[in-house]
Amino acid sequence: MSAARGQLVVMSGPSGTGKTTIKERLRRHPSVMVAVTVTTREPRTGEIPDRDYHFVTREKFLEMKAQDLFAETNDVFGNGHLYGSLRAELQAALAQPGRVYLMEVDVTGAENLRKAGYDGTYIFIAPPSMDVLERRLRERRTDAESAIRRRLARAAEEMAASRAAGSTIVVNETIDATVAQIFALLELREDAVPASPAPKTAAPQGPGSATTTHAPGPAPAPHAPNTPGAPANGKPRSTTL
Repeated sequence: MSAARGQLVVMSGPSGTGKTTIKERLRRHPSVMVAVTVTTREPRTGEIPDRDYHFVTREKFLEMKAQDLFAETNDVFGNGHLYGSLRAELQAALAQPGRVYLMEVDVTGAENLRKAGYDGTYIFIAPPSMDVLERRLRERRTDAESAIRRRLARAAEEMAASRAAGSTIVVNETIDATVAQIFALLELREDAVPASPAPKTAAPQGPGSATTTHAPGPAPAPHAPNTPGAPANGKPRSTTL
């Protein structure tokens, strides 16, 4: 990354591969700025306007597009909901020395950015296997069977397109290892991320509070050294194709 300007990082991948969780973990790094996409869809539960997305009407979106305010636009899922990346925000971020500007877009959006001449680090988040991706999609319980089948077919197409475009493929087996892999790829120090807040503890008893003294009981049995189902190797596989 040039010290004289910011770095563009474009992350894409199929639904169900953990992109949103990865993005939120990367966001905590002080050098990382996450792009806020403009969309015509309705906000989902828990989404914060102007942090997660800029929510606008379709008429407003088309007006902004006519004014050439977007670096790229796309109907991501083919359902009529439009998405666009703001050109001014992108250019302002890249003008900041040391800034890492993270954009989460679909594969078509990434290709549109390439065609527009935006150089950067293009990352494709892949599942460990299509079987794992199918399981994750079903566990979400948000899609009908037909939608799951469409997403799986699209995932295979996106993987092929990303290989052809030369994206760095990062296989997300665990979130921690994948985030560490991306920080290393971007030459960012993971220890610069602020520590998570400590869990809350019970308030201490005040003066005069009743206390009970218990006799010491038997020592707890030691835990087994391995937890069933825990991954043996937490490191993600990555390939620059």
